Amino acid sequence: MDRIVIYTSDIMLLTDKSESYARKEIQILKKALNKEKHQKVTIKEYCRYYDFCIEDVLDVLSKRNL
Repeated sequence: MDRIVIYTSDIMLLTDKSESYARKEIQILKKALNKEKHQKVTIKEYCRYYDFCIEDVLDVLSKRNL
C-alpha cells in the first residue's frame, strides 16, 4: 500500500460502522490533532490516536484492494 491518507471508506471497513460514523471519526481526529479543514488525516495518525497496530491496519486495508 503506497498511500498515507485514511479515508471514510477505510474507517468503515476497519470498524464495520456506517459512513456517518466514519466521517465523525475523521472530524474528531482533526480536532484532536489541531488540523485545519483542508488537512488530511494519515493512517499513522489514525493508528496512533486509537492505539491500533499499524501493521494490522495496513494488512486489512491492503486485502480490500486485492
